[in-house]
Amino acid sequence: MTQKERRIIEHELATLFSEKAFLVFNTIEELKRVGLFHPSVRTDTNTHPLSDAGISALRRITGIMQRVPELRDSCSPKEIAGQVHESYEGWIKQSLQPDAAEFTKECFDALLSTVKEHIHLVTLEGLELSDLDRLELGRVSICKPDMAILSEVQFGGAITEDWIQGEFAKGLWLIGRSSGSPEISFQRFEHHTILTIGILAVCGAILFEGSIWQSHLRAALSPHRQTMPTSIFRWEAGGANPTVTRVWGEDKKLPLNVELIAYLRNECFLDQLTELPVLNQKTELQESIERALYWFADAHGDRNTTMRFIKLWSCAECFFAITDKDVTEANARGMATILTFAGYGVWKVADYPKLKRRLKELYNLRSRAVHRAEFNGVQLQDLRDLSQWVAWVIISMMALSQRGYQNLEAIKEQSVRLDTTMVRS
Repeated sequence: MTQKERRIIEHELATLFSEKAFLVFNTIEELKRVGLFHPSVRTDTNTHPLSDAGISALRRITGIMQRVPELRDSCSPKEIAGQVHESYEGWIKQSLQPDAAEFTKECFDALLSTVKEHIHLVTLEGLELSDLDRLELGRVSICKPDMAILSEVQFGGAITEDWIQGEFAKGLWLIGRSSGSPEISFQRFEHHTILTIGILAVCGAILFEGSIWQSHLRAALSPHRQTMPTSIFRWEAGGANPTVTRVWGEDKKLPLNVELIAYLRNECFLDQLTELPVLNQKTELQESIERALYWFADAHGDRNTTMRFIKLWSCAECFFAITDKDVTEANARGMATILTFAGYGVWKVADYPKLKRRLKELYNLRSRAVHRAEFNGVQLQDLRDLSQWVAWVIISMMALSQRGYQNLEAIKEQSVRLDTTMVRS
């Protein structure tokens, strides 16, 4: 950590331990307007919502901590952010104000204490070990269920040998070692497991004709197209601290009700969107909306973060990648103008430059994934932002169609005009 970063932390701590860090409410109504998930600090007697200044100060300290190599390589951004908040809350409860050295040391010590070698166990489906009990594949091994393998685990409490035996009875066991915090060690195990599945799939393809579609290897790292949970068993090298993590499926029911349906019909052109597939004649814009809906559905059904991300950009390219020239600029400009000026107020006019820069960053991630085969650059935050913005672009395009726009060139002309105005201002 540089001297400049230490000075920044010192400055932000001064804000966090002052009255500026907290919201002040004059009426009950003002308090009620603060959402349930608003950032706050809990003490033994109360909860204190943070002000914009407090949130910003905490975020800057977190950002600096997340860039420190020792933490960045061994702990997840979420874990670092959680520890920064926890440490801040702890000092507040003690009515003490630390300096930068004290605060960062506490965070460092707490985070690095979680960095250990872990062993993970998940079930593996789609593979049969006919005449061998165990298959060693580097740091990963695949074996038939055998409780003797877990002899070092210090069972206790709710995690009993009988419970583990019942929970992990189906399929084979895939066991791997990895180091790091709980989240990072699992991410490394998950990555290694995915590569192992890929290796086995390649072997199957060269040994058995039709294996690519006739077999399905799957390690139960997360539930597959279901809402039932899957279990991951982890313990530290030597057998200490066994834990079971229950991971729930990604699939959830979409909670629509009469009020939401009315909003979608009245404000988001739900009826017009559903009519598109049956129109005998479509304008160029309507055809583009239909293609975008197809790719959004495909992205929604995918289970790979990077592929979802790429397919979402295909939705945007349906409208803005009219030519092969300056595709990054065309997509960023088109989306930014639509999100800012199409009438839904997704972004404020004053934030237009920030939005356009962010869109270019996201498209560069897409380019690296497509052209350089990078598979770990897209974060869930990126996917969340892009999916929401693309959805609003599709709705906005339907609105423009209802206003009489028929071709993409007309939309491009308006987009260039608005972008030029924003650049000049």
